[in-house]
Amino acid sequence: MKALLLISLLGMPASAASLDSGAAFLKIDPSARSAALGGAMSASAGSADSVFFNPAGLSKLGRRELSAGHAEWLAGTRFDALAFGAPTRYGSLGVSAVRLSVGSIEARAANRSQAGSFEASDAAYGLTLARSLSGYSAGGTLKFLRSEIGPYSAQTVAVDLGVRKELSGRPLSLGMAVRNLGQGMKFLEQEDALPLMVSAGAAYRLAGVLGIALDIRHEPNDKRTSLALGTEYAFLGALSLRAGYAANSGNRSPSMGMLGGLGAGLGFRLKSFGADYSFTPFGDLGDAQRLSLSARF
Repeated sequence: MKALLLISLLGMPASAASLDSGAAFLKIDPSARSAALGGAMSASAGSADSVFFNPAGLSKLGRRELSAGHAEWLAGTRFDALAFGAPTRYGSLGVSAVRLSVGSIEARAANRSQAGSFEASDAAYGLTLARSLSGYSAGGTLKFLRSEIGPYSAQTVAVDLGVRKELSGRPLSLGMAVRNLGQGMKFLEQEDALPLMVSAGAAYRLAGVLGIALDIRHEPNDKRTSLALGTEYAFLGALSLRAGYAANSGNRSPSMGMLGGLGAGLGFRLKSFGADYSFTPFGDLGDAQRLSLSARF
């Protein structure tokens, strides 16, 4: 079971019976805040980790920001994310990286005798540019993707594109993004399409303390449409409580049924520093916990 899960996480075709795309690590939430909100982030803005969800949101970054996240993922794997954004006179620029690492895996020969070990990992590196244009924000990210399993590797290039608009006089913003647009990853003779995703969402702020976000996502290559809803309540000026739900998402545990899309977490802000935590249950597969830290300067 663990071996099959590792192969699936690394984007190999072990799960081809239900999915037509590979590079499954691109579906993992790189942000603790996003995971707690069910992934409803298409209309989010103003933070460095906007580059992961809708690059247009980086245009609202007022100061330089560095964000780092870590997740103890499933089956002993680890997922790390790093994002940096800075406003410039040409627009906001950002760089990002994510990495899923498995570590050392015991290898077996055809007769099941021990044959040493090998390592496996996935990584994506991105360069983002976002600008405000006539009441709208637009952005794009160019990504280099690489997967390694033992002596074999695959790499490709992908693009994320996004637009965002804040409605004048209303605490409402709208966003739309296309992520993972590019050629598939090819290991040996097997090529799998990237997990292309088209998302549209809205975010509303009520009385300045209660945030509600809604996303509709479609994955053409996997023939799946999902809905994500997130809520965030801020009080005392520093602490935020979050809860979210993602219905029919491929990044959830099917063994949990309707409960498989739940997420929860909290955030803390002190001047220019922030910390976010999230908890996501995966039933028999275990629980995923994420921690993200950020600093503005």
